[in-house]
Amino acid sequence: MQMEEVHLDDDKGPMILNLINSFLNTYGDKIEGRFVKEIAVECQGGSRINYIFHEIFNKVITSIDPFEYLTD
Repeated sequence: MQMEEVHLDDDKGPMILNLINSFLNTYGDKIEGRFVKEIAVECQGGSRINYIFHEIFNKVITSIDPFEYLTD
């Protein structure tokens, strides 16, 4: 099986490369939790994971009494 070569017009190649680069940068920002917009009302990506881990998980762990079911 032989692969076909895809030829892009000279004017479309940089545009497609720019779109892919923009997508990768935005995706990486979401994963790292650096996605911030003035209109954002909820956490997304890494910032959501960060919030859950530091706020919710931390409260649950500190509310657990390690000696609750121990007897003398």
